[in-house]
Amino acid sequence: MEKRIAAMSAAISAAVLAGCSTLKAEDVKVYTPAQLRQGEYETVARLWVETWRPRFWVPTYSSPKDGIEGLQDKAAALGANGLINVDCYGDKGLFSFGSESFTCYGKAIKVP
Repeated sequence: MEKRIAAMSAAISAAVLAGCSTLKAEDVKVYTPAQLRQGEYETVARLWVETWRPRFWVPTYSSPKDGIEGLQDKAAALGANGLINVDCYGDKGLFSFGSESFTCYGKAIKVP
């Protein structure tokens, strides 16, 4: 009986992990705030703002398009199928060495 329960647990865990790993960056849709209302989605993570890391470093990109693709990749890795409240900010700061870099933020979400 214990072996049967262990086997079933292992099978369920494998199925759940396989389901999470099949999400790709191109599967993550970018929504505008007007497209979805609060309660129509579940928040997975606020990308680049929820940890201690942004105080010291956040990823920068060469264009807003690259930044949004980076957010989609991160959201897919977290199991999210959408992004909302996405914005990119240009910066010609001290460490940009003359070229403009972009910092992008957004909220990774699951839409049923």
